[in-house]
Amino acid sequence: MSWNIGRLEMIGITDTTTRGAIGFALIALLLTLGACGGDDTPPVVLDGSTGIDGSTGMDAGPGVDSGPVDCVAPQVDCGGVCADLTGDNAHCGGCGMACGAGQACTSSVCACETGLVTCGFICADLSTDLAHCGDCGNDCNTGETCISGVCTCPAPAMGCPGGDCADLTSDVNHCGACDNACDPGAVCNSGTCECPAGTTDCGGGCTTGLDADPLNCGTCGNSCAMGATCNMGVCECPGSQIVCDGTCVDVSSDPMNCGGCGDRCFSLATCVSGLCNCPPPLVADGPRCTDVTRDPDNCGGIDMQCNDDEYCVDSACVCRPGLTDVGGTCVDLMSDPDNCGTAGTACSGGTARCAEGVCVADCGGGLDNCMGACVDTETDPLNCGGCGDTCGRDEICAGGGCREFRPGVGCTMCPCSASCFGDFGDCCTYPGAMADIICVDGDCP
Repeated sequence: MSWNIGRLEMIGITDTTTRGAIGFALIALLLTLGACGGDDTPPVVLDGSTGIDGSTGMDAGPGVDSGPVDCVAPQVDCGGVCADLTGDNAHCGGCGMACGAGQACTSSVCACETGLVTCGFICADLSTDLAHCGDCGNDCNTGETCISGVCTCPAPAMGCPGGDCADLTSDVNHCGACDNACDPGAVCNSGTCECPAGTTDCGGGCTTGLDADPLNCGTCGNSCAMGATCNMGVCECPGSQIVCDGTCVDVSSDPMNCGGCGDRCFSLATCVSGLCNCPPPLVADGPRCTDVTRDPDNCGGIDMQCNDDEYCVDSACVCRPGLTDVGGTCVDLMSDPDNCGTAGTACSGGTARCAEGVCVADCGGGLDNCMGACVDTETDPLNCGGCGDTCGRDEICAGGGCREFRPGVGCTMCPCSASCFGDFGDCCTYPGAMADIICVDGDCP
């Protein structure tokens, strides 16, 4: 058990001298017992009540109730602390009711200290407070100070429209005058905008130096190509690249500039060592890959050209679709008056014209008479737009005009973006050969 030597008045002993004597006697007895009793001797516990000599004792510690504090009026016990609720800042008007910063407890009410006024929930000095300068809520602008309740710019700064405090001798946004902003990169020196040493004013701002600025390399306005750097006032592309159309490119591998600026590789070709390279079985025809099994300009090999009335099939020149080889000449059995319907059948007399493979007296159905041949000059490659106007081997007839074409490489149907682009952007099927994809410069027939 524990011994409590405080509050002897609780058992009727109120005389101070008597309580002191008894207290000392108890302490001596307990110390003696503690020396003889070993670990089972109960400890002496001093609580926070009035001690033997009238002073406050030690905390009773966990598990021991120190009891209420004896406070002298007008003080009251606030959780073990005597407080005057009329003037205690921590307990103003009630236990635990603390006053805020700058407040003092007067007559149980938290009030601002002398010279301060209440602004919302705080006390403010209206003569110096930046947020309450001269009046609650009157917030000074950035850079201003509050002097005697007036927002003022500190010298040598002055107020500019918008509330900014600006030193007109050094402020880049208000150089020499309010709102006179210096160009990017410039500094304000004694009220004048100047470019720092090593830079140049090329209009719109100070450069990083004509020897290193890629937008003003060597001279103002001399802009380097994309990818280039400015070295000692000279634009330079990295490595072995050259400038093509305002951009640094590697002409040894760039398919848009293969071997030189503007030398473009087309139709699946890649650029290797400055040459357009085609994947087998395609063959390079200058900058493009061509299929020598279908190209009438390169039928079976580069520059092996078919006749105008032929096209290329399986690397061999044969008569165009709709034409028939008669004695080494490609003829249209549907319109040729010397071979009308079949080879050797000639039209004569009153039916000297051939239409739809039959000898007739006159061409009808909107067909034109071209020396006895009834043809549609809108689509006939041997009479395109007029009698005898033959389209070339790499042309088809559409709308009465010859349109150049190229074989569609890598495609079996339209659209064919791998080959049909640029001037040859229209994907079509070759007239009379639906499985043959071509890219046309113009409209499809």
